[in-house]
Parts: sequence; C-alpha cells; structure tokens
Amino acid sequence: MRFLFIAKQKKNVDTFETTIAELLARGHHITLAVQQRDAGRDRRLAERFANANFVQVACPEARGDAWRRIAPLVRSTRDWAQYYQTPYARAGKLHQRALARLLRELGSTAPLDVTALQLNPPGAVHLRDALAKIEDAIPSDPIHEEFIAVHAPDVVLVSPGLHFGSGQTDFIKSARAAGVPVWMLLFSWDNLSTKGALHVAPDRMFVWNARQVREAEELHGYPASQVTVVGAPRFDEFFALRSVLSRQDFLTPLQLDPARRTILYLCSSRFIAGDEPAFIHEWLTRVRSSGVDVVRDSNVVVRPHPDVSFEPANGEPQSVTWPGLPQATGWMHRPFDDDRAIVLRTTYSTPQAFFECLHHADAIVALNTSAELEAGIVGRPVLTVLATGEAADGQAHTLHFDYLLRDHGGFVRFSSDLAGHLDELRTALSTPDHDRIRSFVMEFLRPHGDRPVAPLLADALTETWSPQDSDAPDRHRGSFDAERLQIAEPETRSELAAKQLTLGTASGVSVLATAETRRFRQRGHLRLDPAVTGWLDDIVTPGTVFYDVGAGVGTYSLLAALKRGALAVAFEPGFAVYRTLCENVRLNDAAHGVIALPIALGDRIGVFELEFSGPSGSERHLLRNQAWRPRHETIDARRGQPVCADRLDDVITRYKLPVPSAIRISVSREGERILAGAGSLLRSAPLRAALVTLARPDQAQRVTRLLQSAGFRATDLGGTDDFGYSTRFDREPRASGRWQRLKSSMRGGG
Repeated sequence: MRFLFIAKQKKNVDTFETTIAELLARGHHITLAVQQRDAGRDRRLAERFANANFVQVACPEARGDAWRRIAPLVRSTRDWAQYYQTPYARAGKLHQRALARLLRELGSTAPLDVTALQLNPPGAVHLRDALAKIEDAIPSDPIHEEFIAVHAPDVVLVSPGLHFGSGQTDFIKSARAAGVPVWMLLFSWDNLSTKGALHVAPDRMFVWNARQVREAEELHGYPASQVTVVGAPRFDEFFALRSVLSRQDFLTPLQLDPARRTILYLCSSRFIAGDEPAFIHEWLTRVRSSGVDVVRDSNVVVRPHPDVSFEPANGEPQSVTWPGLPQATGWMHRPFDDDRAIVLRTTYSTPQAFFECLHHADAIVALNTSAELEAGIVGRPVLTVLATGEAADGQAHTLHFDYLLRDHGGFVRFSSDLAGHLDELRTALSTPDHDRIRSFVMEFLRPHGDRPVAPLLADALTETWSPQDSDAPDRHRGSFDAERLQIAEPETRSELAAKQLTLGTASGVSVLATAETRRFRQRGHLRLDPAVTGWLDDIVTPGTVFYDVGAGVGTYSLLAALKRGALAVAFEPGFAVYRTLCENVRLNDAAHGVIALPIALGDRIGVFELEFSGPSGSERHLLRNQAWRPRHETIDARRGQPVCADRLDDVITRYKLPVPSAIRISVSREGERILAGAGSLLRSAPLRAALVTLARPDQAQRVTRLLQSAGFRATDLGGTDDFGYSTRFDREPRASGRWQRLKSSMRGGG
C-alpha cells in the first residue's frame, strides 16, 4: 500500500514512529509531509527511516484560492462555538483559549475579555449549524488536490486531524474530493476534547480506547461505527523500558538520601498552569509542615514540563550524570531553600532518564499532564489536588482533567484541598494500589492486551483498506491559469495605490495598482507573461523553493507561493518597488510563503549604484559595475540609488537560505553577472530549472553558455519587447508520462 502521511508537527510523527517503521518493514510505501518545515528535522527523519520506500515531501502550508482568508476565520469561529455544548459547561479555560484565537484571527489587539462574546444555548446551536453549512460550501482547494494527486496514495493519513483553525481540514476535504480514503490518527489523550471542532469528518478515525469513541460521537457527532480502537502506539517504547540503576545510584548524584521516600512532582504545560512555581512553593511548604514523618521527610524532585522554562534566576543549573546511564544528562538546581527538594530536568531525547525518575519515586504528584500516564505505566500512585487561583486555572477547567481520576474510573487520587491531599499522600506512600493502576493503564492505553500497539495499528491500517475504497478523482483544479487582473484606469500613483488588482474572479491573489503595473494594463486588465506562468505551472509544485530575481512588485512570487504552494524568495533592490512588493506580501497574508529581500545580485560584493531607466526606485534598473560614491556631477540623483550588492552564493550561505530547485531571473541586461555570482548554486543538485528573461533576444547567448556549462539544456521560449525574451533551462529532459497526463487532466484535457 501507498500511504501519504500528513503531520502537523514533528511530535505527531514521533508518536507514530514505531507504526511507520512497522509499515516500512512490511514493504509498504510511506510518503511523509510535515506541515511545519524544518530542514534539520527532515535530515534526522531521513536517517531514522532509512528505507527505499520512505520519502519526505513538502506540502502546501495554506490554501491558494479565494477562501484562503475566509476558511480559517470560519473554522476559528466554529472552534469557539464548539465550547457552548453542554459537556463543556465547566471547561471555561478551553472556551477562553478558543475565543483568544478567534479574536487574533479577527485582528484584535485589545486585551482579552472572556465576557465579550456570549451566546445562549439555542443561539450557539444555530451558530454551529450555520458554520457547518458554510464549511460544506467551502470547496476543495486546487493546490491541495494537486498535492494529493501527484503522490497518488492509496490512503491519506492525518494527525492530529483537528486543531484550532486546522489547516489539515483542507487535506481531508481534498482527499475526499479526489476519491482517496482519508483516516485520522488520534495524537493525544485530550485532542478530541481540547482542540476545537472536527470541521470535516475523515472516513475513519483510529483512537486509543472506548472513552475516545464516546468523545468522537458525543462531542463531534462522529459515528462510532467509523472509529477503530487500537491503543496508544506512542507508549510502546515506554512499556518496554526497565530500570538500569539502583535507587542509591540514581539518588546519590542528586545529593538526596536513598533511605527516604521520594515524591516526584510533574509539572504541567503553560496552558494548564501559567505560574506553577508559585503553587509548588505553597504545596512544598504544606508538605514540610505535615505531622506525618513519611510525608514531611520525603525527598522531593520537581520535573519541569518540556515547554516551560524552570531555570534558576541566577547562575547555571548543576550538571548531573549517572555512570549506569551514559546517554542521559540531568540539570539540577535548588530554588526552594530546601536541601531535600530539587528541580531536575533530564535529556528529553532519552526516555530512560524519565523512566528512572518515575521508577525511583514512591508517589507522583501532578496537576494535569499526560506524564501521569507514564507514571501509571511504571505502576506508581499518582495524586492531584485542586489548585485554585490563576496559577493553575487550566487544571480543572478542562474535560480531560476528569479522565484519569478514581471517581471517574481512573487511578489518580483527587483531593479538593491541600489538607486532604496530604492525607492521600500518606496513604499512597504507605499502601500503593498497584492492581487498580495496572487495570486502568491497560484499559486506557492497551485495550487489546499487554503487547505493543504499533503492529496492531499497522494491521488495522492495512486490513481496513480495500481497492474499492478509492474512486477515481472526479475533478482536478490543480493548475492556475494566467487570468487577467481587472482594474479601472486611474491616472495618478496615489489613485493607483488605492486600488487592488485581483488575479481572476476566484484566485484570492491581489496586488496594489501602482505605477509599475501601468504598462501591463490593457482595457482594464493586467496582462501576465505566458512564458512565466506556463513555466511556473510546469515546474513549481508544493514545497518547491523558488527564487525570483528581479521580482518587481512580486506578482510571480505571489503566484508561486499562493497558487503553487512554493516558498518564494523575492529579490528586488529598487527601493520604491520593494516597498510595493512588501505591501503586496502583507496584503495577501503571504509572509509564510514569500521572503522579500532588497538585495542587488551580481558578481561583486559592496555598495554599488543602481541606475534607473524609469522613475526613481522602480523595477526598471541596472546595477552599474562601479562602487557607489557621493557626487554632484552629471547623473541625476533622482535616477540612481546606492544599493547593497552581493553574490547569490554568498547570500545563500550568509543567511542560511534554503537552496532553490527553481530560479527565475528577470533583468534588463547583464544576467550573466548574476549567474557568475551563483556558480556553486548552478552546480548544486537541488537546482533543477531556471527561467531567464532579458530585454532583447541577442542578450541570451552568454547566459545560455554559462547555464549549459553547468549541465542545463536550453529552450528558447521567444517573447515580446513588452515582457522581454525568455529562455528556459532544465537540468533534465522535460517531464513526461504520468505527471504530464495529470497536468493535462487538470487543464480539462482528459
């Protein structure tokens, strides 16, 4: 089978790492796309899954159509309305977070007022129904459809599948539109209750346990018949761990007495506890004042949450190592003025270190954290106490706080105040209830018995699918056409700047109507160069890194980023047109996909003179091959500017830019000087295609020689005096076969 696995973050991949490895070992194909880009992470994943059947690809980061801005707003509003359902009556913290995200989506910078928007229950039902109908009306996005079609999976897997304003909704929607089954892998124990609404239902959902089946049905209206219970593969490694250190070997380097009982305090995320150290100080004071020796005299180890800093205010934490644990390092400090209480952070990439912390603890205390589940796996009693006040206002004001409590069938001992908590702590230290802990952990994490879950999930994924599940895509809209931009005929720059030019009736891409666009307007339309748009359509796919040298106002950078899913790096040194370029990026909310750089590229480094053949600061300019210096003779100061010039090779190295696979160079003349400063880039394997547009066809000879010497094949595309004359360069022969047929079908060619 061919799986296309779309993960929001690396941690989603880590959760299903053992499942991916299991599928690869069985000969299945995995194409992995992680929405949050990170080159270092990609290298590590490639090393982890060193298999010919494993490939990593980039995926669209946002929609490319006119719904690009509207869809996130609709979904953020629906996420907020989700928390007006009856089960969320006490989940004020979740409601507050959803409202904060909605207000940010609306552009509000005012302080959060949780009472600013209130709905009565009937109004909330009407709003949720209306938003669901709007979601139904939002079409599948062409660039997402093309991304899925290009990789031709048997099944699309998404994780986490739902998240505030989730961009994964568009992958689910486009997979279903393409007739490809799409399945959601539940990432964490609280995702169904804390991450908003399920905007578009996947075809199937794979969850941990029966409780999550009920959550899917009661909170999201998702049919229980389409939910498969497999367990939690993320804990397979933890279940397999065994202690390698004696109690003395573990506690002695921490300067704690192995003869005393040890309490491990597990910190929660910032969402749960905004100022947890304040609560810990209060809790520790009560522990030390207890009248029970076993409680009062215990060692206390506080383990910070991975996402929350808990470092000493002055100085550095003390480094700790354990001879029997050579791969792990600890960092310890004592902020409590208490010789028997420490804060200990261990290497997060070494789960054995965390296992030892749990194993050598006699009891665990936590407010509300998934680490309580690891404590249960190790068999340690876990206690929680209701923390009042703002220090931990996200503790009880969520649904998942109740899931692990003994009163709700779990194993965590709950106390409503510190006095009761200390009594429970004495009991837990004296008579831990191992059988109850074991029973709940197996039901919650391994409902099919005490065996690794990854093979069970791999079985479920492969056995659920059948060839009949995949239908032929009923529509493809993956390529943009060079539609014309409709505007009136303003006369002055100020009038122009007040207008926006929209690419087509449903493209969702706009540019400001400034003087630079004037020469391309004809009868109310802005013409695009068909050579450039055709090349973009053929070469640029989701995840392509595209350099646009001589970007002008950014029209083609925006097309590449928003309509083709690329990361565009736009070089434009003209100061006035660069400002317009930046405004166009801002206008389209395209900062995630376009990097604008005011650098003039050439074969020398320094401050040189940029000479304009049109209005000062415009895109019609030439980098003079002489250093700039102040002077008052012949040249008109309004027709030139000093500019920082650099070699493209050096720019890539200095700023650690991603190496492009496609580059467009559009200059009046002397394009060979830009290429001369990019010798290393031209020889690099990632660069596969280039398009060079010059003012006259006879200027292309030297450029062609340089690129041919670097292994490129040239194709003359012709041109006009208006747009310039373009030559296409390809490292390999033009694409053919399935990819070309896909492109043809997307254009309606059958």
